[in-house]
Amino acid sequence: MEAQMKFIRYRVVDSDGTFLDEFSSNAPDFAAERIGRIRKYRPDLVVTETPDDLPPETR
Repeated sequence: MEAQMKFIRYRVVDSDGTFLDEFSSNAPDFAAERIGRIRKYRPDLVVTETPDDLPPETR
């Protein structure tokens, strides 16, 4: 049985809905750091997390 890495796709928008960033990662610490850097300049973020193994039409 082969181990499969689970990636999470993060989509970051501000409170007005303006797109800021989207990335995929399997490292929650990296994701938190990257989102934290954005949050320094735009504190009211909305972050959506979805499994990255979903087909694009369902994201």
